[in-house]
Amino acid sequence: MQESPDARLPEETDLHRFLDRALLLLEAGSLVVVLAITLAQPSTGRLGIPSWALVLAFTVLFVAFEVLRNRVRSLHAFRLKFALDLPAIAVLYALGAEPGGPIFVFFFVSVICSSAALTLRESVVYTAAAAVLVAFVELVAIPNVDPQGLAGRLVLLAVFGASTAIQARRISLEQASARSAHGRTGRLEELDRLRENFVSSISHDLRTPLTAARAGLGLLQESAAGRLRSDERDLLENARRNAARLGMIVDDLLAYNQLAADTLRLELEPLDLRAVVSDAVSTVRPLLREKGQALELDLPEALPAEGDPRRLNQVVVNLLENANVHTPEGTRVSVSGRVADGEVSLVFSDDGPGLPKTETEAIFRRFYRLGTEEGGSGLGLAIARGIVELHGGRIRAENRPQGGASFVVVLPRRGGGDAP
Repeated sequence: MQESPDARLPEETDLHRFLDRALLLLEAGSLVVVLAITLAQPSTGRLGIPSWALVLAFTVLFVAFEVLRNRVRSLHAFRLKFALDLPAIAVLYALGAEPGGPIFVFFFVSVICSSAALTLRESVVYTAAAAVLVAFVELVAIPNVDPQGLAGRLVLLAVFGASTAIQARRISLEQASARSAHGRTGRLEELDRLRENFVSSISHDLRTPLTAARAGLGLLQESAAGRLRSDERDLLENARRNAARLGMIVDDLLAYNQLAADTLRLELEPLDLRAVVSDAVSTVRPLLREKGQALELDLPEALPAEGDPRRLNQVVVNLLENANVHTPEGTRVSVSGRVADGEVSLVFSDDGPGLPKTETEAIFRRFYRLGTEEGGSGLGLAIARGIVELHGGRIRAENRPQGGASFVVVLPRRGGGDAP
């Protein structure tokens, strides 16, 4: 799957960067989750070292390498990163001396990430090396290992590593076939289809460990919150917030892929848009709080419409997240709603720097970013427009006379009646 940066098409480069960020978020989220678990349920490994100290040391190593990787161009490739990860995880697992414990999650996440990013041969070798290291550590460094438990862990690594690697290889073969069978225009169309397949498969692979992590965090918060110190509760809440943020990225990937393939279907029902906004606000409020941004709601009347509440919730979340990312700390974000002329409208406003006049339409294109900004996936606004248009509505961006930007969502009003 690796190519030289100069050989990639612009959208392939964007996808590569997005995959890099998604894998980074997955690994960082796993570190936070495991650290929270080892703090809440401490144990002592070999040499008397607490398990949380081992995880913290690996976290420092992870952060240091990512900083170095972003500064040195020759270190950008995935290969060196994963080659350094595996021995470090093996040492950590040996010192932890807990078969199948929280630290084993690092092997699982590393195998999935490497299989998604490396070639088939490299990913098979990497998965085999991970399995050999797990078996070696448990049989040599950890006493009284259950053979059945070890076999189950090895099968888990092999299945997830092989399935992700095979899917990546299949896409690579289809891509090579398309390039040899078509001209440049045909190749671009085929690459777009392959990219959609790749995004879909990677999204599902990311969702598997993410769902488990979010469920584990929820269970941990319910069972251990009363026994944690305030700083540990803050750490646990931060882990849940990062997991939720990664969940939004995965949801955007899946929604965009469905929109591009024209397979997204709405489940329409009567609704009040105020309830949709309220639910979305609860998701985004922690992100706004992190930047000290104030949120104001001006929804004085019912906003009756017919739509898919889950998809409209995604529209509101993406617009609020867009305001959060592209406005400075301490700014104000507001949401207002009105009914007029058989339509309901939601207006999302901020008092940030506003939009360049020539780019109020361009920002709705996929992977588009203003200037050199790196925040966000570049898909949120494209997804919002696609979902709104599927509902028979429209969305536009404009600058406010008093400063800042506004995004206006207009939907058909549900005929004859108040909101449910």
